[in-house]
This record gives sequence, C-alpha cells and structure tokens, in this order.
Amino acid sequence: MIVVATILLILYIGLIGFVLKKTFDGDAYYLLLYILFTLPFYTTLQLIIFKGFDLSSLVDVFKYSKDFVFFTGFFIFIFGKKESIIEQKWRLTFLDKLFLGFMTLTLIYTLIPLGEIPFFSKIIYAKNTFLIGIVYFLGRNTNIDKQRWRFIVKVLIYLTIGSFVLALSEKIFGMHLQNVLDYGRFNLVINDIFPTGNYGLSWTFERQGGFARYAAFFSNPLEFAASLLLFLSVGLHYLLHSKYNINRLAYLCLLILVSLSFFFSYSRGAIIASGIIVFFTLFLEKKHQLVRIVLALVIISVVYISFFSSKELQYFVLDTLSFQNTSSLGHLLEWLEGVNSIILNPMGVGIAMSGNGNGVDQALKIGGENQFLIYGVQMGVIGLLIYVSILIKGIKDSLKVFKLSSKYHVKSISFVAATTKIGLLIPLFTANAELYLFVGFLSWFLIGFVETYYLKNILNRNLQ
Repeated sequence: MIVVATILLILYIGLIGFVLKKTFDGDAYYLLLYILFTLPFYTTLQLIIFKGFDLSSLVDVFKYSKDFVFFTGFFIFIFGKKESIIEQKWRLTFLDKLFLGFMTLTLIYTLIPLGEIPFFSKIIYAKNTFLIGIVYFLGRNTNIDKQRWRFIVKVLIYLTIGSFVLALSEKIFGMHLQNVLDYGRFNLVINDIFPTGNYGLSWTFERQGGFARYAAFFSNPLEFAASLLLFLSVGLHYLLHSKYNINRLAYLCLLILVSLSFFFSYSRGAIIASGIIVFFTLFLEKKHQLVRIVLALVIISVVYISFFSSKELQYFVLDTLSFQNTSSLGHLLEWLEGVNSIILNPMGVGIAMSGNGNGVDQALKIGGENQFLIYGVQMGVIGLLIYVSILIKGIKDSLKVFKLSSKYHVKSISFVAATTKIGLLIPLFTANAELYLFVGFLSWFLIGFVETYYLKNILNRNLQ
C-alpha cells in the first residue's frame, strides 16, 4: 500500500504543479480539470495516503491542498493582471453581486464575536463557504470551447461507468471499498469520530434494516447519489440531442447505469430528484409523448408498490412519507431545530454553529440536515435569502442561455448546469449538500461560465 500511496501522491503533486502553471499563464480551465480528476476521489485518496504512510499530518496537508489550489487560482485572476485591481473594469451581473454579498456576509460573521465556536474553527468553516463563490468566479473567467466541453463530457462518462463498476463490485462481494481502506480508523484518528453502524464505518453507509449502500470512490453514498444527478443530466441531454441511433443507444445504456447506481447508493432524496430532472427535461424539450409514458410508468410503479410489492418495501415507503422512518424523523427534528433557531435569532447565531463541515463542534451545533436552514441559522434570514436568490438566479440565467444561445456546446453546458442545480435542490433540503465537493464545485464552475456568456451575449443584447 505504501507504494501505491507514494505513486498517487507524486502524481497528485505533479497535477497541482501543472494546474497552477497553466493558471499562472491565465487559463482557469485547468482548475476545472483539477475538479474532474481529483475531487471525485478526494476522500479515497486521503484514505490511501493514511493507510500507506500512517501520518495524520500528511493527510491534513493533502486535505487542505485543494484550498491552496483554488485560493491561489482566485488571487491570480484578481491580482495577476497587468492592470491593478482598481484600474480593472468590472462588469457585474446581478448574480455576481449576490455572490459578492454572500461572501462579504460570510466574512463579517467570521470576524464578529458571535457564537460559541473558537475563531480558528470559524476560519476553517468559512473557507468552505468562500470556496463556493471562488469557484463560481473562476468559472466566470474561463473559456470552454466545444473541444474542451467534449473532453469534459468524456471524463464524466468515464466517471459514470467507473463508479458503477466499482459499486457493482462492492455489491457482489458484499464489502465496502472504505472497509478495505480502513475508513473507521481514519475517521477516528483524523476526525475524532468513532465508527458507527453495522459495517464499522458510519450510519451513512447503510439504510433501514441494516442493508448496505455504497459510495464507490466518492466520500459517502450521499455524495455518490448527488453526483449521479450530474451524470443523469449529461446522459439525458445527449440522449435527446444525438443525431445518430448508435449514440442514442450508448447514452441510453449510460442512463441505465446511472439508474442502477441510484439503487447502490440508495438515497431517497436523490432518487426523487432524478425524477424531477427527468420530468423537467421532458417539459423543457417539449417531449409531451415521453412525459405521458414516464407518467404511466410512475403510476404503474405506485400501483405495484401499493398492492404487489413486499411488506417490507410498503412499510418503508409509508414510514418515509409519514416521517416515522428513523432517517426521515431525524431530518424533521433537525429542520424544526433550525427553524426554531431562525425564529428566535433572525440575525443568526454565528458561523460554524450548524451543519457538518470542518470547524463545527457537534456538541454545539444547531440543526444541520438542510443546507438552507444551515445558512439561516448561522447568518440569519439575510444569509438564507441571499443563498436562495443565488440558486434561483443561477438556474434562471442558465435556462435563458439554453433557450437563446445558438452555440450547441453552450446550450449543453447551460442545460447540464441548470438541471443539476434543480436536481440538487432536494439533497439541499436533506443534507449539508454544499460539502459534496465534486458535484458542488463543478456545477458552480459551469454556472460561472454560463453567466459570462449570459452577460456578453444575452444581457447586453437585451439592453440595446
């Protein structure tokens, strides 16, 4: 294992050097490649490094290396130009201003003495929130032409197939990859979290009844399921727009792999979100006949579950809908706690006082299984409203670009960005979903690129 860990560490350091060199040359596209080639495996790489070297300090350096990459890239594009930051001409959209407002609010709540969290822990948590805006603005400074987008789509297809094959292997052999890589010991030593559940990992890796759910090479099954929403968006778009039958068949097979992967990860929120993506896509593309077919399949499924499925499945669905399921009840209690905190403290209780991110003290946290409420608890009603506005505006602008752009690859990017964000709305209600680095960073990066196109080609045209 030490040989494997050494090779991967050398390759990773080389990738960082290559990405930063290209970024210094003024091309943020390589930061997007960093997202594609590292973030799906980020936790798995940490597990391998820890198992190989057994050094928590090395893991900590690796863990924060992504922050170094993105903050460095951001400062290059802000301060690395010939003109000074004051001389540069800034053309900001409303979405840009929302992001700047959200980042400013985060900075204020980090600096003011509010909450029971130590200042250093606030900084650790706040940098995760800053990264959302940083990745977006890096996307605003990136050129993605049709060749580059074609390459990105290929990588996403390989990730879809790879994650399916690995999850299928885990299912066949009845063993999590994380067990092989000593996830339980890693979590105890690095994060001071004792292993839980029937598999010696955490409760996230199993569902009601003790049945396993799998994460493939992602950090946990929930992040795997959220990433599948991105893969689903890509597959749907190209299935509906491919010119050749052989390509349609290939993307149909890809969608079948995505559907089976949802079964392996078994996230109810993501499964519901996938249905929303399918229906939204068919309405957007005006495929009314397909809408009727899908709706008929849904009705058949409901009838089957209600009258012909096993009692276990029927009770599971009923318990979920009535919030008697342990997981659903846990979500409800967390939501009520968060709502109550916002009502009592409309200005917020401080950074890192809610959620599951780094810097949060689990003994002090208030709520934590709803991304909207997490920001509301921490930064009050203002923080909640700005975050919701960012999501709505990002989706709205992407859909407008999809409808009005004459460039096929831009339409593809805007479609994938919009539908992925629409699909992620459900996981955002049930988890601290902005911590899902791969799908979160990639979707915000694409939203940033789309916003630049929106400003140059649509917004300015409307103003003329």
